Amino acid sequence: MKKEIIENIKRDVEDQANLVINQIGNEISALYNNEIENFKEGLKKEQDTFLEKELNDLRVLSVTESSRAKLNTKHKLLNLRQELVDSLFDETREMLVEFTKGKDYSDYLARKIDETVFDEGYMLVRECDKDLISKLLKGKKINTEIKTANILIGGFKYVSESRGIEYDYTLDNSFEEQMQWFISNSKFTV
Repeated sequence: MKKEIIENIKRDVEDQANLVINQIGNEISALYNNEIENFKEGLKKEQDTFLEKELNDLRVLSVTESSRAKLNTKHKLLNLRQELVDSLFDETREMLVEFTKGKDYSDYLARKIDETVFDEGYMLVRECDKDLISKLLKGKKINTEIKTANILIGGFKYVSESRGIEYDYTLDNSFEEQMQWFISNSKFTV
C-alpha cells in the first residue's frame, strides 16, 4: 500500500515536473537563484512545523506505533518532495544554461529584439552576450547603448528612462516567474 502511494506520488510529481519543464521550454523562462533558496527555506519551515506538531501530538497521546510510522512516512515524503522540487529546478536551470550556448539562443534574442521598441534607452546584457547582442542589433540596423549587468542565465533588459519603461527578456526573470507559477499552481503537497 505504501509503495502504491509512493508510486502515485512519484507519477504525480513526474507529471507535474514534465508540465513545468514543457511550459518553461515554451516560454524560455528563467528565475533567480534566491527564489529557489526562499522556496527551500519555506519547505524546511513547513517540514519543521509539521514535525514539531506531530511530536507534540505524540507526546500527548503517549506515542503509539502507528503514529510513529505516520510521522516517518510524512517525513520521508516531505524530504522526497523537497528533493524532487530541488532536482526539477536545478535541471531546468541547467537546461536554460545549455540553451544559451546553442543557435536557438541567438534566434530567441533576435525575436525579443524584434518585440522591443527602441528609443534613447540602453540594453543590459551579460558580459558574454555583449558581442552577440551587438551583432544582432547591427544586423537590424539598431543603434543603442549596451551595458553589462548581473544577469545569471541569459537574455537582456532594455531600459528607456525617458518613457519610464523596462523590457525584461532575461531568462532569469522568466525562470523566476515560472517557478512561482509552479509553486502556486502545482498542488504539490503532502
